[in-house]
Amino acid sequence: MPPPDEAPPAPAVADPEPDLPPADGYSEGGDAWYDAIEFSAFVDAYASVNYNFPKPQHDSLNTDGSPRQANLLRQFDRSNGFALSWVGVNASYAPDPVGATVSLRFGPTANLIAGSGISSDASSYDSANGLSIVKQAFASWKPGGGDSMFQLDLGKFDTPYGAEVAESHLNLNYTRGLVFASQPLFHTGLRGSFTISDAFDFKILAVNGWNNTFDNNAGKSLGAQLNFHVHGRDGEDLLSASLGYMGGPERDDHDTVVCSQENTKVDTASGKCVSSPMTPAGDTYVFDRPTTNTKGLRHLVDLVVVANPIERLRLMVNADFGAERRRDSDNPSQFNTFNYFGVMGAARVAIIDEFGIAARGEYFRDNGGFLVAERPDVHKDLVSGTLTLDFLPADFLTIRLDGRMDWASHEIFNKGLRDKTGTQVTTTLGVVAHTD
Repeated sequence: MPPPDEAPPAPAVADPEPDLPPADGYSEGGDAWYDAIEFSAFVDAYASVNYNFPKPQHDSLNTDGSPRQANLLRQFDRSNGFALSWVGVNASYAPDPVGATVSLRFGPTANLIAGSGISSDASSYDSANGLSIVKQAFASWKPGGGDSMFQLDLGKFDTPYGAEVAESHLNLNYTRGLVFASQPLFHTGLRGSFTISDAFDFKILAVNGWNNTFDNNAGKSLGAQLNFHVHGRDGEDLLSASLGYMGGPERDDHDTVVCSQENTKVDTASGKCVSSPMTPAGDTYVFDRPTTNTKGLRHLVDLVVVANPIERLRLMVNADFGAERRRDSDNPSQFNTFNYFGVMGAARVAIIDEFGIAARGEYFRDNGGFLVAERPDVHKDLVSGTLTLDFLPADFLTIRLDGRMDWASHEIFNKGLRDKTGTQVTTTLGVVAHTD
């Protein structure tokens, strides 16, 4: 026996097990990483009547091969009768410090967005490169973690400019307006977001340009946007204002000339087709136009103001000015300046939680074919008015009835099979089932 003044030895203790990640992917007191992914989806369908009754009732081609749009000045609701606009699925993982966003779209509207490039060579469009269904796809990084004041995004993302967006249920009206139709839809490149305070933040962009994942020139477009917010007691915006700018080359920095007639060839000095006996049709020459990247610039200035003075009233104003220098077709060494101006004012009143009325009025001055490609050298004044009744029978269902009239200073709207007129009156019923 041990002496009385000695304590018995301590029992042996097994070595602790090494720290291993849980087999089910969960950490103690937390959730799996994939539980932080946010998902949303929607289905958007509509029925439309154009009282000019253009034929065909959907987008088609004229006898000369040029596009014929049934409902002119409409960005997406371009068919009459019943139509499916598109189906959307979104997934996002908030950066902490790394995150990502993917937005997939399926349907006619997705095809229109993917085919909305400015280049004369459609092979650079997203629709020609397997990206028709990818509306957004970008990676995000916050160097200081989730609470960082700085975020950097790289990839394809929606434009920050304008008051309306492509998804109809997020707007005040079902149809999108004239000013929206003149703005870019998406960009591919870098976007930096800086949150200075609850009242002020700003963005900077370095991107390929307007609506192209693959650039059609060697230049890049640069942009910035300043955002100001006045918050109410509940944290919602009482007033927000955004001022944005984007500038850069958007046209091709090369030019392909084809002489389609026999006995002609391309004169490499003038860039025109000249007589050349015994030359077969189709003589082609590609000219280098590098000055496009320094002289042929497009500029956009965008102002958006949104106010919510009382709980059931929302007011919105969007004003844009744009200018572009384009190469003269007769003298390729010279550039001509074209510009446009547009303003939109809109308001929505919620009569009750399930029912509201919205109105939108717009004026657009087109001095270069930015909206109306026909006769771009002719100045056109465009006016549009829309009245919308919306019904929200359930949390995830939005039903909107738009009555709209568009007026132009020239007869540009299709009527019947061959006629033109200066006005276009439509009724559009839009139904959107959505999860957000």
